[in-house]
Amino acid sequence: MGKVVKLRRSGKSLIITMPKSIAEMFNLKEGSQVEIEPFTSNSMQLKVK
Repeated sequence: MGKVVKLRRSGKSLIITMPKSIAEMFNLKEGSQVEIEPFTSNSMQLKVK
């Protein structure tokens, strides 16, 4: 269930917005922590903490 989203800028950081349906699948709310790491040369992985 992939979803294409656009990156936004906040100061010097980039923001990835997550669709509500995906956030609900993992019970993520504002303030939840996730770990992001490179996976392959063109993909990354998020882990719920």
